[in-house]
Amino acid sequence: MRPEGRTPFLEESSHSQDRCPFLKAAQADWLWPVEGICRARMDGRLMVPPVPHYLNLCTRGEYRLCEIFRARSHAPEKAAA
Repeated sequence: MRPEGRTPFLEESSHSQDRCPFLKAAQADWLWPVEGICRARMDGRLMVPPVPHYLNLCTRGEYRLCEIFRARSHAPEKAAA
C-alpha cells in the first residue's frame, strides 16, 4: 500500500527531461512499493531499480551515468561497427 500523503515522483515531476527515458511508471505493491520500472535491459526483461539507484539516477539528470542506460544507448553504435 502507498503511504498516505505521498505522491510518487513520476506523477509529480514536470521535468521529464530529468528522468531516464527507459523509466516507466508502475504501481505495484510486492514486497515494497514500486513506482517505476526500467525498460533498458538488452534482453527485454523488466527491472525494478534499487531504491538508491531510483532516487539518485533514474529520476534525475544523472541517469546518463547508469551502466544499463549507457549500454542500451550505445548498443546501435557497437552493432554498426
